This record gives sequence, C-alpha cells and structure tokens, in this order.
Amino acid sequence: MSVALIALLASLGALGGFAAGLLGFGGGVVMFPLLLYVPALLGFADLDAKTVAAVVVTQVFFSALIAGAAHFRSGHVHRPITLTAGLASAGGAFLGGIASQWVSNRVLLILFGSITLLVLAMMLMPAPGIGQDRRSTEQVRLPALPLSIFSTLTGGIIGLLGSGNFIFPPLLIYILKVPTRIAIGSSPIIAMLNSSAGFLGKLLSDQIPFLLTFVVVSGAALGALGGERLHRRLSNATLRRIYAVLVIVIALRVWLTLLA
Repeated sequence: MSVALIALLASLGALGGFAAGLLGFGGGVVMFPLLLYVPALLGFADLDAKTVAAVVVTQVFFSALIAGAAHFRSGHVHRPITLTAGLASAGGAFLGGIASQWVSNRVLLILFGSITLLVLAMMLMPAPGIGQDRRSTEQVRLPALPLSIFSTLTGGIIGLLGSGNFIFPPLLIYILKVPTRIAIGSSPIIAMLNSSAGFLGKLLSDQIPFLLTFVVVSGAALGALGGERLHRRLSNATLRRIYAVLVIVIALRVWLTLLA
C-alpha cells in the first residue's frame, strides 16, 4: 500500500468519523460511496463492494465508540435511552439482516430513498423549544415503549440496508422530543451497539482486511474527536440545519440513482 493511498484512506476515514462526532451517526452512509468510488476516480485500484462493506462496518463501530465516549465525557449521553434503543435496534437489525436475502437490490434502494424522505418529513416538525433543549440528561424521561418500537423498526431497516443510523437523531429530537445535544450524543452509542453484531460477524469470519481497515479507522478516530469538539461550539439550531442539509444530499443521491 503506497503512502498516497494510505493518506487518502485515512482522510476518507476522517470524514466518516467527523460526521459521527458532529452529528451523532456512524457515518456508514457517507463512507460506503467514498471508499467505493473515490480511490478509483483518483487512479488507485478499485475496492470491491465486499471489502468496502467490511471496512465500513468496522469504521462505523469504532467511530461510534470513540464519538460516543467523547459525548459521554461532555455529559450528553442518556444511558437508559442508549441502552433501550441500542438493544432494541440490534434485535431489529438481526432480523432485518436475515430478511434482506429475500429482497431485491432495487427494492432496497427504493426503501432507502423512502427513508430519507421520511427523515426529511420528521425534520419539518417543530423542534424542541429552548426550555426543552436545555434539559440535562437527569431531566429527560425515558419514553420506553415508543422508543423500543421505533428502535426495533429502525434496526430492521439497518439490517436490510446495511446503514440507517442517521434516522436516530431526528427520531429522538422531533418525534420523542429529546434535547438536541442529548439526542446527538446518545446516537453514536446506539449505532455502536447495533453495529457490533455485524462487526463481530465479519471479524470472526475473517472478512476484514486489517491493514486497510486500520488506516481508515485511525483517520476515523481523529475525525470523530474533531467532530465532537466542533459539535460543542455550534448552536442546537445550527446542528439541526447541518443535519437537514446532509439528509437532503443523501436523498438526492439515492433518488437520482433510482430515476436514472
């Protein structure tokens, strides 16, 4: 592996990690197309989809772990919410992963596009007010039943599509009215919990290319810490606007592919 390729892969990993730290999701939806297309566009050897999937699931796991730890240190992780949502979505992801073998690629892409539109619709709902957004983790009540139902359904989507943790921050903010920083801070831990089975499965079945993955994860670790630092400096409204722009970009990419 050349020095130039190492630098490129570390930089791409840093982008995914930065997204995890700043906005509270694993970054797989960003990393997969970057790793699949960018090296080839710059003249390096193609990375096949199977290799990219193994690297991405590992990057998501470690980016979410590192970003979650940084947010936990800042007091923005609600432990009961993360545990409930993480375990429920992990169960849903297991079932969705099994069901995905019977679903065509076209249907999965349509589902992904529909989910991006659903997330955008959520973000048109009223955000928590200033008083709600300033609540501490101790003041936030655990909405156990609706959180469990929504998390299981979201986990099923993650299992079907291989990504989808970007649903959790708007779900927590706009549907369950969790303060913005607590929703974003808790979401990486949720992503880490529901991606752990996929990561362990690929690790135990020897599907992870260790050198390539180490380079990407090292960049992701630095990016996650940088993203969390910037997160602390931005207002709640700014964070929500950045998230909306990201989801719009994802939605456009998916629907342009579908309509092409």
